[in-house]
Amino acid sequence: MKVVILGSGNVGTHLGRAFIAGGNDVLQVYSRRMESATKLAGELGCAFTTRTDSLNTAADVYVIAVTDDAIADLAARFPLKEKLLVHTSGTTPMDVLQTGSSRIGVFYPLQTFSKEVPVSFRNIPVCLEAAAGSDMQQLEILARSLTGKVYRIDSTDRQKLHVAAVFACNFVNHMYAVAADILEEQGLPFDLLRPLIEETARKVMKGEPDDMQTGPARRKNQKVLDKHSELLAENPEYRSLYVTISKSILKKYHA
Repeated sequence: MKVVILGSGNVGTHLGRAFIAGGNDVLQVYSRRMESATKLAGELGCAFTTRTDSLNTAADVYVIAVTDDAIADLAARFPLKEKLLVHTSGTTPMDVLQTGSSRIGVFYPLQTFSKEVPVSFRNIPVCLEAAAGSDMQQLEILARSLTGKVYRIDSTDRQKLHVAAVFACNFVNHMYAVAADILEEQGLPFDLLRPLIEETARKVMKGEPDDMQTGPARRKNQKVLDKHSELLAENPEYRSLYVTISKSILKKYHA
């Protein structure tokens, strides 16, 4: 399929690479910033533009891959009213694109992306939504050129999915950062935790999270919980975080 990507950040970069790897033709990259537009276009071997009124008109799908706050504004400036226009957001409703085109949809890859970190799309879920059945079929063809995990999910379910993803990814990574801070205060390396992190992830990939929960709160070991809280007394923010999460675990397993 022929694709134009509007956005040159993490998502736009990885989607561009994946579209080409899947046998599609990326015709053009749009970005407000000349430097980022030329950089991604150079990598993908396509044209670029910094003006919405200079978008290539020959694409099958136009993919908005920008921050949530910028989607509505970019859609309002989209000049090709009869072309299939989609965004890649987990939380933004599909209807925000109605000012841009009569044909709208969502192409949401459920993954965390950083430009410098390669990813394989083969097992990445792509969640689709479209206002018209024929456009949904077109998006499914495009998605299946990237991955075997393609799902039809409406805006409401996608928003809840994104909340779950924040817990599973962003919050978990923040816990890693907190753990790293605690270790650094004692002059200990984060490498001490990497085997534990790997084993925890391995177990949850093979079973249900409820069944894999361990730790003092799961065991209802109040002496250990109190000791940990005491050790965090000099950092009230981390202490509050520890107590709140421990209470949530206690409620889930011992209510």
